[in-house]
Amino acid sequence: MTLLRLLVVGTLCGTLVSPRPSAAQAQAPKALVITAHNVTAETTGARANSAVAKPGDVIRYALVFTNVTAGPVKNLQFVDPIPQGTVYVLGSAAADHPVRVEYSIDGGKSYSARPTIAVVQDGKSVEQPAPRERYTHVRWTVLGSLAAGAKVMAEFRTQISEAPSVK
Repeated sequence: MTLLRLLVVGTLCGTLVSPRPSAAQAQAPKALVITAHNVTAETTGARANSAVAKPGDVIRYALVFTNVTAGPVKNLQFVDPIPQGTVYVLGSAAADHPVRVEYSIDGGKSYSARPTIAVVQDGKSVEQPAPRERYTHVRWTVLGSLAAGAKVMAEFRTQISEAPSVK
């Protein structure tokens, strides 16, 4: 598989959050690895360079967390922002362990399993599902604990909505 580097640099910063980190957790080496692959370019085979993303391409982000501490970790959360210039592919977030997946539509300030927005219909304010363009972050909360040395693999997909700007 070809690693997509264009969108990864400066846009992905997975965050490991544990409410009360132990001394071992605070000193643990980096345990989160994030990769991105251009699924569209790899599956169509029509492009020589799948590292160059084009509008409409689907990008798969894979996050692998390894518990590098000496003991189990509880209340583990990790968060990944939806890169600018992309939109979240609804229903694409998954993991290989029991997790609660939640989304933010306000820059990571709050999360919900099904984000909603208020709209006015017939003069009344009603809640409706937030459109995928509003999603800003994906958060996974591992249910239970993760044993020392164990891994959790999570993923989600986005679609390129606009050509990236070159500065």
